[in-house]
Amino acid sequence: MGIMSYRKAVLGQNFLINKKIARNIIDICNFSAEDDVLEIGPGEGILTELIIGNTKTFTMIEIDPFYFNFIKGKFHISDSINNTKHNGINIVNEDALKYDYRGLSFKLSPKIRVVSNLPYEISSPIMDRFIREKEVIADLTLMFQKEFAGRLCAKENDSQRGALSVIMDINFEITKLLDVDKSNFNPAPKVDSTVLRLNPRYHADKDFIWAANTPFFSHFVHQTFKCRRKKLKNSIYASFFEMPPDIKNKIFTELNIDLNKRPQELTTVEFINAAKGYDDYLKNRG
Repeated sequence: MGIMSYRKAVLGQNFLINKKIARNIIDICNFSAEDDVLEIGPGEGILTELIIGNTKTFTMIEIDPFYFNFIKGKFHISDSINNTKHNGINIVNEDALKYDYRGLSFKLSPKIRVVSNLPYEISSPIMDRFIREKEVIADLTLMFQKEFAGRLCAKENDSQRGALSVIMDINFEITKLLDVDKSNFNPAPKVDSTVLRLNPRYHADKDFIWAANTPFFSHFVHQTFKCRRKKLKNSIYASFFEMPPDIKNKIFTELNIDLNKRPQELTTVEFINAAKGYDDYLKNRG
């Protein structure tokens, strides 16, 4: 086993090896000389080599010391963001889940563009992080496990719809760009992948603003989906404290929300209205 194959096996990483697909992804990104671009986990550099030298600044986050040094050597770059002789090209040996995105934005420009073939195991926590940091994100072009991507995009009446789908819909406009067969990776994973474009949403509507910034909304959605097979009249009862049936019926009838629906059948707007109705009840019950 060669050193690169060994590193992949140890880290559980699946690196994109199809250069045509890599080119397609970067072409879709359409990075310009005015962009501040961030790549998470460059690995062996298949996306990196198509970005480097073509943007205003280019920062890479690589958690593994081996690939950190590999990329530095391959592209002859420094790890100091202030080293101007490298034309704004920088790599840091850090964890993307703990990285200071706001600090990078402060040094560069208000918004950074992010691209990555993400390790599957950090997909959910990295999206939680980007929700919190979306004010400094221009857009995200990310590769996910296909099933996970489906959950991110799922709308009402989709069997894949869950709490994550609703929370993401509040915070990002998501566009599916392309599917990538597992044969295009080394080592080949057991599942296919999907590339998504995510653009942060900034709402003018006060109810959407409330949902995006109030912890209760996320709590309400997650609790409701714990009983995803139950109708709302039963799932809300089971997920929270007991609400008197007449009060529950009154609240949701006034909101035109059918209590015979299951959580995955609700639109995002219906979830917002339901959560606000329930929150108002909690605040005013006595």
